[in-house]
Amino acid sequence: MLVTTSPLLARLGIRHGFSTRRGGVSTERYATLNVGAKWGDDPAHVAHNRKRLAAAGGFSLERLFTARQVHGARVALVVDGVLPERVATVEADALVSVVPESVVGVYTADCVPIVFADGEGRVAAAHAGWRGTVQGVAPATVEALVSVGARRESIRAALGPSICAHCFEVGEEVAAEFERLAPSAVLRPAGQKPHVDLWEANRRLLLDAGLALGNIDASPPCTMCEAERFFSFRRDGAKIGQHLSFVVAR
Repeated sequence: MLVTTSPLLARLGIRHGFSTRRGGVSTERYATLNVGAKWGDDPAHVAHNRKRLAAAGGFSLERLFTARQVHGARVALVVDGVLPERVATVEADALVSVVPESVVGVYTADCVPIVFADGEGRVAAAHAGWRGTVQGVAPATVEALVSVGARRESIRAALGPSICAHCFEVGEEVAAEFERLAPSAVLRPAGQKPHVDLWEANRRLLLDAGLALGNIDASPPCTMCEAERFFSFRRDGAKIGQHLSFVVAR
């Protein structure tokens, strides 16, 4: 399967998806559905994989907007008439759009992708690694959606494939950041370094931003646990494939 989806957003009829590593043409460490051009895969393979993903996801690549992700909390707004190539040069870790049939997406390979929709045409996609989570990219995205007319009670958010708490071992300095942010997201297994639950941290941040508990899907699969389905930076290191998480404005 090229794409997984969230039942929460599917019930709203929102076109969205989280790509897997299956069904592409890339080889070796990029095998097979690598859609990221960051780490040296054959550009022709990446282009072919993106076409396959767009076909499976039901969206147009010409309408796909992404940004240059920098592990921060800046949110960029897609405005009609701005070419995707121009948006791709903007440094941001979340994109919001109200432009019909536009697609916003983020690339990941362990970090948490979050896609948002209010069911009334407003959508967003955010990239939340541990730094972006601490800096508040998830609530910043909610505020950006509200600024363009979304009602908090209507916003749904779905977390995509990313590293789970069992796999995400961290140092004390990172654990301390999360203990200040969301204490329930820090786990301290006996005899081990601390672990951080990025899903729980982002769930708490979304609740604090005003989303209803039932409007948050925070139970994605783990990229590190499922080597056959997903790429994982923590498991395999750099120069691997990347996933695309996307959502289409209607």
